[in-house]
Amino acid sequence: MPPYIPVSRITGEKLRELQRYGWIWIVEKNGTPCVPEHHVRKAQFILHLRQVLKLNPIQISRVLLAEKPPYPLNDYDIDRILAEAGVRAEHR
Repeated sequence: MPPYIPVSRITGEKLRELQRYGWIWIVEKNGTPCVPEHHVRKAQFILHLRQVLKLNPIQISRVLLAEKPPYPLNDYDIDRILAEAGVRAEHR
C-alpha cells in the first residue's frame, strides 16, 4: 500500500476539485482526507498549470496526458504540448 499524506482543510477543497476531474484521488485515513504520496507532486503540477499558467480543465487534461511523472515544476513547453494536442494555448 502506498504512503498517504494528510490533507489540510483548505488544500482539501482544492484537491477534491482535482479529484472530481479524475486527475487525482483522495482517501480517508482515520477520518482525515489523505492523498497518495505520488499524487502530491501531480497535484502541485496541476495547481501550477491552473493558477500560474491559467489553463482550463481541457488544457490541463491534455498536458497531463503528455507529461509523465515526475511532473516538472520548472519551465516546460506547454504551448508545444497543447499545439500537438490541437488545443489552443491561450494561457499567456
